Amino acid sequence: MRVVFFGNSESAFSNRHYAALRAAPCTVAAVVDAPPAKRASTNPTAPTTNFVADAQAAGIPTCAPASPNTADCVASLAALAPDLFVAVGYTNLLKSALLQTPRLLAVNFHASLLPAYRGRHPLYWALKNGEKAAGLTVHVMDEGFDTGDILYQAAVPIEPADTVASLYERVMDASTPLVERLIRDAAAGALVRTPQGAVGASYYGRISQESSLQAVEHRLKPLLQAQHTD
Repeated sequence: MRVVFFGNSESAFSNRHYAALRAAPCTVAAVVDAPPAKRASTNPTAPTTNFVADAQAAGIPTCAPASPNTADCVASLAALAPDLFVAVGYTNLLKSALLQTPRLLAVNFHASLLPAYRGRHPLYWALKNGEKAAGLTVHVMDEGFDTGDILYQAAVPIEPADTVASLYERVMDASTPLVERLIRDAAAGALVRTPQGAVGASYYGRISQESSLQAVEHRLKPLLQAQHTD
C-alpha cells in the first residue's frame, strides 16, 4: 500500500498521525507539507517530531507547494503510483484532478464528529459553543469542505476544564489508532463508506488571533462566560 501524506509540519495533530502512518503496514511514497504561510494552528501543543525532517532522513520525497493542484504537482504525485492520499491538518483544498490520482481514495482526518463542525478550527469552536463531546472523523475527500463519505469516527467527552490543547490530546489518543485500521481495511478492500446526512451539519471558518489566544489560555467555563457576555 503506497501512501502520500498531506499535513502541516508545525502541527502536533499532523505529526502524531504521520508517526502512526510510518508505523503502519504501508510505504510512505511522499509527504506534502502546507506552505509556510498556512501552517498556523489553534492547538498550542508543540510537535515533538517533524514529518518533513523524518521523511527526508528516510529518503522520502517532500514538497510544500503553494498549491498542490497545479498540473506539475499532480503529475509528480501521479508518477509515484499512490494507492491512498492521507491528509491530516492539511490546509489546502484538493481539487478533482488531484483527488482522482490515488488508485483507491483520498482520505482526510478531520477533528470533529461530522457533519458537525466542517471547516476550520473545529475543536476551538466546539469548546466555544459549549459542546459536551468532540472527536474525529476519517472521511473520503471530495471537492467540498469536509463533506465526503464517513469511514470512521472516534468520540471523546469534553471536560469542564478542557482547553484546546487538552482536548486535542484526547482526540489524538483516540484517533491515531485509526491510521493503521485505515491502511489494513484499504488493503483488504474492506472500507465501508457512509454518506454524511444533512441533519446536524454546520460549517465554521477562521478565528481571530485574540480568540485563538483565549482558547489557549482560558478553561472552558470562563470561555463560555465570556461568550455569553459578548
